[in-house]
Amino acid sequence: MSRPLPRLATLACALALGCGSGGPYYRLDWGGADTITAAPGDSVPYDIAVQRIADNLGEVRVSAASAPAGVTFGPAFSLPEGETIVKTTATLTVAPTVTAYGVGALQLIAEDPANNVTASSGIAVVILQPPEPNEAFALAVEPRQVNLTPGQSATVTVTVTRAEGFTGPLTLTLETPSNTTRLGIDPVTLAAGETTAQVRVTTDRSLSVLPYVVKFVATDEQGRTAKTGFTFNLNLT
Repeated sequence: MSRPLPRLATLACALALGCGSGGPYYRLDWGGADTITAAPGDSVPYDIAVQRIADNLGEVRVSAASAPAGVTFGPAFSLPEGETIVKTTATLTVAPTVTAYGVGALQLIAEDPANNVTASSGIAVVILQPPEPNEAFALAVEPRQVNLTPGQSATVTVTVTRAEGFTGPLTLTLETPSNTTRLGIDPVTLAAGETTAQVRVTTDRSLSVLPYVVKFVATDEQGRTAKTGFTFNLNLT
């Protein structure tokens, strides 16, 4: 896994054995993205690392303690006895029948029974609504999530699938939550027959550090729309 460890959480003195008391020292650091975006029916790979600094190196077992309804995360994995770091790729799977959309929480738990250590960390799980096409065109965006510091921008690729015979121009806009207008995109119009566009997404530096669920919207000259979900994951790292 290429990224450094600190994103998920750092569990230090508050979850260490003997921290500051002269007893055995034990620290666990988690590494991985703090937010995952998926849709019903998806299986999404997730890179995770657990690193340990400790006097006693027992086996650490890592598994999902809780997840939103219809969401699974696995397989469970272990940091072997005597080792200090493990890196692996797990899979988050969303059942096709899930209809609860928005931001939920996945809790991971790490247990080292030999040292009586239990630690946990959380991942935000964003479940997007299925795309909303119409009879003439459908919309998709890649990637479905950008990780930004408030005030930053990024570029995503928007793709339109046109039904046979439909070649009209399309205007792209962003549908945002009612509690913020500080997420946006640069104005974009796909000319007649065009199917892809590079779109700059923008954030205001005053926004709170949270995942925000929005929708890209394509509108034709007749007022027909197609929509697809997207996540702005705002963080400070």
